[in-house]
Order: sequence, then structure tokens, then C-alpha cells
Amino acid sequence: MKYEVLLADDDDSVRLVLSKALTRAGHSVKATDNADTLIKWAEAGQGDIVLTDVMMGGQEVFDSLPQLTAARPKMPVIIISANNTVNTALKAGRHKVFEYVPKPFDLEDVTQAVARAGQSVNPRRNKVSAELGKLPMIGRSPAMQPVYRAVSRFASGDLPVLIQGAVGTGKDLVARLIHDGGVRKDRPFLRTTDFENTSLTLQKVNGGDIYIDEIAELSMQQQEGLLAVMTESERILETDRPRVLSATRKDLRRLAADGKFRDDLLFRINVAEIRIPPLASRDRDTYELAENFLSNTSASNSRRFETEALDILHRHNWAGNVRELENLVRRLAVLYSDDVITADMVLQEFSKDILSEKPNEGDLQMETQVELACRQLLNTDTGEGEESHYQTALAWVERPLIVEALRLTGGNRAKAADIMGIHRNTLRTRMKSLEIS
Repeated sequence: MKYEVLLADDDDSVRLVLSKALTRAGHSVKATDNADTLIKWAEAGQGDIVLTDVMMGGQEVFDSLPQLTAARPKMPVIIISANNTVNTALKAGRHKVFEYVPKPFDLEDVTQAVARAGQSVNPRRNKVSAELGKLPMIGRSPAMQPVYRAVSRFASGDLPVLIQGAVGTGKDLVARLIHDGGVRKDRPFLRTTDFENTSLTLQKVNGGDIYIDEIAELSMQQQEGLLAVMTESERILETDRPRVLSATRKDLRRLAADGKFRDDLLFRINVAEIRIPPLASRDRDTYELAENFLSNTSASNSRRFETEALDILHRHNWAGNVRELENLVRRLAVLYSDDVITADMVLQEFSKDILSEKPNEGDLQMETQVELACRQLLNTDTGEGEESHYQTALAWVERPLIVEALRLTGGNRAKAADIMGIHRNTLRTRMKSLEIS
């Protein structure tokens, strides 16, 4: 979202730098060097957000804030100040300032504060939740378009459909959409793996859809029973013939080649195929999914994610895909009562997951490999002018550590420095040294 920012600072260079940074971020800026003009603009209905220095012309902007608040009670005000004392922070709190940014500041800190303030004016979640709530499946990414087209084509057909996708991608939901979107919607949606009695199974499904979740897990006896059901159903009138919808995260062709899945059954169930992409391939769908899950979980319409929190969710590696994202959002909604789910809250929950994980075989192998590499390194001589063994070993992990910290925090250097336990200036120096952009 882009906003009109009313900028007030009596330092020409600060106004210039902030104006350029906010313009690059896509916002429009009206700048002044005094509080009187700022108030005049606000009273005239101009601007969405105020960004102002505390001291201008020897006067504190706090003296003018009551007038601004009276004219525009919902307009967020961001204060920037070089007078970083507790009194300044307390005054900002008394005047219900949206955010207080102490000088010196990173331009990124200011642009992100503006983005958060903008959401408080016109929260993105509130704009999309009503629309998204009506959709049976969330996501507008190019990767999901083939799925939507396939659901549309296969819903009213008679072909058996095999739905393939990793764990948590929404295979059950796609199966249900195919059923509800076709001519069988008023007939049973029979979720079963019991095919021992062919006649009873056909009676239960009554011309509807049979759904098998993770068909690769069927025993040979169950596979034989399902094959019998499909063969017998071919003798039924087409208008009363059931359809088989099946889902798997495994490679059925490989299983069939290894003799673990009947190839004659594979040919019958894999007539029409839908492949659901992992969440990592779905571009920015994470934003809409997270907002929708929070909306569904929370009774209050005012709850939302701050922009930085959504950026972190977007960049996370979701091994459990949509299901894992939904579970995290539900957990955040329960554990934190705040109206705004912040980046710190998200990172806190991620850290719990990391700490709770027990070392697996892969971790132990990696530790062994590192030990061997260090042993080999220490047994070699360093040439004149070369880095020390310590510097060499440190370089092995420092770059990927910094890159991963930046990815987890959505590129926010201050947050990345915090989670690594170093000062932001140290991070900036190391990024420059390691040529990390």
C-alpha cells in the first residue's frame, strides 16, 4: 500500500534524504520545515501519515499534536528525534504517537515504520478478509492457476482424478472442491480405505465420489479391493456411476516399478491429474493465507500482522506448507492478545520450533563433517599473507549465517543483528566485507 506522507523537519538534508527514501518506497511526500504548515495540511484533509521531528525552530512538536489530533484523530504520527531521553519517549506515549524512532536511524527503519502506520489507517487484512472469506481456496499466484483450471475442468466430469502434492499443500481441499463443484455435489463424498465388500462400498457412495487420502499407503489387499470397486462400477449406468478421487505425496510410478503399487490400479486412477505446488512456489500467497487464517481465528476484526511480520512469514521455508502456516497463525492468535502480530512474535515462535528440535542423523553427520574439515585445516600451514586458521573457519559459517538471518527477518538488518546477538553496525561492516547486498 502507498500513502501520502506529511514530513516535517527543519534540517534540509534530513528532509531531502527522507523524501527520497519514502519516494523510492512508492509513497508521495509533502515536506515542510515547521509544525504550523504541518497542522494546516492535516486540517485541510491532506496526507495519510505524519512523520515529524520533535524539535523545529526551538519548539517541540508535542505542543502542536493536540491540535493535529483534534483535526485528524485517526492519522498516525511517527516521531523522530535526536533527543533520545526517557522524557521524549514518555511524551510520545502520552500523545499516543504511533511510533517513536530515535536518531540516528536507518532509512529502512523509517520506511518500515511508515508501512506499519499505513496499515493502522487502512489495514490490508480488513480490505481482503471479506473478499477472501468467500473464496474456497486462497491464493492468486501464477503457480496456482493450473490447479484452479484443472478443478474447473474435472469437477463436472466422470474421470478418476489423482491429486499430487507435498504434505500440507491442500490435497483434501482440492478433492472437496472437485466434488462440490460438480454434478455429484448432492451425492455422498465417501472418504474410505475399506473396499473389502464391493457391493457395500458402491451402495454407500451411491453414485458420488470415493476419496482416498494417501493412496500409496493402501495395502495390496486394499488395492485389490479398490480395483474391484472400479471394475464393478463400470457396469453401472453412467448417471449413477461413482468416481474415484485419490491423493498422494509419493511417486506412484516409482512404487509401481518397485512392485509396491499395482500398475493396473495406477493406470485406472491416474486418468486426470492435478499437481499442487508447494507454498514456496506460490509467490506472495503467504500474505493472503496468513491474513485469512488470522481473520478466521480471531473474533476481533482489528487483529492484523505488521508488514515486517508478513515479510518474515513469506521468506520462511514452509516444510509443512499451508498446513504448517495455518497452525503457526492459530498459535500466534492464541498466545498473543495484541491487535498487531509483530515480527518479534513470529521470530519468537520460530525460535521455539528450532530449540525443540532434536538433533537428527543429518545434523550429526554435518557435525562430523565440520570436525573433519577443522582437523584438516589445522594440519595445514598458512602461507605468508594468508588468513589464519581461525579466520578461515569463521568464514565458512559467517556468510551463510548472515544470509539466513536476513532471510528470516525479511531483509531487516536491525532484526537480523538482534537474533544473531551482534550490533547492527557490526552486521553492516561484515556484510560489506563479505559483499552481501
